[in-house]
Formats: sequence, C-alpha cells, structure tokens
Amino acid sequence: MMNGKESQNPVIVAGGGVAGLTAALDLAAAGRYVELVESAEHLGGRVSELDKIYPGDHCAFCPLWTDIRRVEDHENIRVRLTSRITGVVQTADGVHVTIATEPRYIDESLCVFCGRCRDVCPAGAVRPSWEHASPPSFFIDKTRCTKCGDCVGRCPTGAIDIERPPVEIVLFADDIIWATGFEEVDLTPLPEFGYGTHPDIMTSLEFEEWIAEASVNQGRILRRSNGREPGNIAFIQCAGARDRRLLPYCSGVCCMHALKQAQWIKRRAPEVGCTIFYTDLRTVGRDYFDYGLRSLRMTTGVDLVRGRPGMIRPLPGGDALALKYENTETQTAEIARFDLVVLNGNLAPSDLTSGREAGPPVELDSGGFVSAGRDGTAPFACGFSREPADIAESVLRASSSAVNLAGRKDGPSS
Repeated sequence: MMNGKESQNPVIVAGGGVAGLTAALDLAAAGRYVELVESAEHLGGRVSELDKIYPGDHCAFCPLWTDIRRVEDHENIRVRLTSRITGVVQTADGVHVTIATEPRYIDESLCVFCGRCRDVCPAGAVRPSWEHASPPSFFIDKTRCTKCGDCVGRCPTGAIDIERPPVEIVLFADDIIWATGFEEVDLTPLPEFGYGTHPDIMTSLEFEEWIAEASVNQGRILRRSNGREPGNIAFIQCAGARDRRLLPYCSGVCCMHALKQAQWIKRRAPEVGCTIFYTDLRTVGRDYFDYGLRSLRMTTGVDLVRGRPGMIRPLPGGDALALKYENTETQTAEIARFDLVVLNGNLAPSDLTSGREAGPPVELDSGGFVSAGRDGTAPFACGFSREPADIAESVLRASSSAVNLAGRKDGPSS
C-alpha cells in the first residue's frame, strides 16, 4: 500500500513551532507527505522558550514535547532543521521551493555530550543545542565559530566537521503553509522606554527566560543588576505596539502574558509589588478574563494603572528606575520608582524576505503578515504569520489551514 511519500507531491510547512507542528501532524494524518522546514536547530518555536502557559498554568514544554516526538516519528513527515525557504516559484501545478540548509557542524547522532569541544573552544561557539533535547547534544554557533579546529581533534566520536558546506535543494510541492511565528523587535529606536540603558529594563521574553524554573535562577525573582529580589516590578504594555513609529498594531498576546508573569511573581514572592501599565486590557480567549481576575485577587493583588509611560530612566547610582507617566483615569502626571521594568508588546511576524536573493517568497501586508487571497484561504498561513495570535488560536488556525489544503480538490492555490 502506497503511503503519502510515494503517491504525491509534498506539502511544505514553514516553521516548527506549535502552529507548524499542528499543521504537519494534521496533514500527515490525512495521508499527505509533509516537509517541515525549521530555521532553528530544534523544533518547538517560541513556546519552547516559555516557562508556563495560560490559562492552565502548566509547563509549556510538556504538551509541546509530545507533538515534537510525534512529528519526528511520523513516517509521512520529514523534518529539515537549520533550514530556510529561500525561493518560491509558482506554477500552474504547484510550487518550486528552494530550501537552504545550514550545516550543524556537530552530528547529533554521534555526539555523546562529553563537553570536550566546549572546553577547548576559544570563542564560546559550542553550546547545548537545546536544554530539552533527548539525547542531549552540542551545537556550534556559526556566528561565533572562528574555524580554528581545536574542537575537531578533541571529539572522541568524530562527530564534528566544521568544513561541512551548506546544502541547497529544490522541491516541487503542492503548496506551502506558512507558520514562521514571531520575533521581538528592537526597542532602542524608542528612547522613552530606556531599553539597553540598564540591565533591569527587560523585554517580556527576556524576563520569561530570566525567571523560568528551568533557568539559571530556578524560578527565583531576582534583579539582573545585583542578583537581589526586587521590591516592585512594572509591566509596560504596548511597548512598541500600537505605535506608528514601530508596530502599528496590537500584538494580541501581551495583556495575558503580563497577567501570567505577575501572577507567578506573586506566587513565588508574594512580597514583590507588581504594577501593570496598560492602554486597555484584552482577555479574549476562553477563561482568559477569569484568569486575569485571579491575578488581581491574589493575596496582595496586582495593581493596574491605565496609562503608557513616557519616560523610563535609571536613577543616579543605577540602583533603581524612575518611571514617568500620566494616569489617564485620574488625569495626573506622576513619577514612580521601580526596581525592575518589563517591556511588553514588541512582537512582529518573523521576516520572510531578508537575505533571499529570489525575492519575497510570499506577499506581505503593511504589517509584515502573510496576505490572504481574495477568498481568505490562500496563501495558507497560520499563527503569527497571518496575524497576532496566542497558542490556542494558532493551533486552531493551523488545523484549519491543514484541513482546507488536504481536502482541496481543484489543485494548488494560484
């Protein structure tokens, strides 16, 4: 009996985060052969960087790991890591897709994770590929690697080949599902937020990593500047978002993300004060509003201030931060002192066009999102590639894209 690999052209899924994993699994379950293209050295996307996920407050990694293993073990799915789509040529019968794969330099199937390569690397280019990798292996960051070769002779299994060249292939596919996710945008062009001027001014994802239970701090709430517990923390919503100077749209997930982080701060360190400065709170998912109320009803509560701060500066001596803002409810201008500031909102769809000699592989709208066709279904895009979306919404859109593509009878999209 012929399986999907033998009987038809593949469907390309661009991106290995929750949306891409969902789309790949649904397509494979429908008998389609899938080429899953992921630019990182592991699957999981941005969700793999999270500590907890709302509204259930469970570990972000546990359900993600199940889908990763299912994808890796599925006979109808081929995973291409450290790979990018560099060109797309549309034809009447499908698409010619050019995929460039960067060398990993360390063969994970031979790596025994002994650490000898890391110990001798003068540039610090050798690092664990992923804290959740099983079995664990090392990865060489090509942006730091000097090609000195010291690591090659130290590897006891011969897993390292720093001269391995990049590989480029062209596949003929029925279509592409874009699920390339999002990235944080640099906030330094907006000087009022003070990003980069003090170690205790962090973006939301930086703060998530800093306080994660699996991080170096093991879930403790500490300042990055001195390693001490902060007395209070400010969350600044719409930092860079809904701002024509940077991102003109609402990033969609930031209100819930701040409520989640504040709630976990109060659970781990109830004495730390949390204040969320907001434009308006958007809790649109199932049980999201109740989750937000839970944050506000905790022992000492989370304070909400409606207003967007216009200046964040380190105080003399650098021991704290001054935050100047207008409280739009009381219509008063105020200045407050905080030990740590979290900037929330600077999320943009991952760039689909940079460094691609073949030109943009898909039409993008003014916000950088994949533009839909007139019927709203083609080209196929899900998750943050189409518009701001959280995990639940990304999974729903991914399944919708996969079902629509798998059941299509009139050939590839034009």
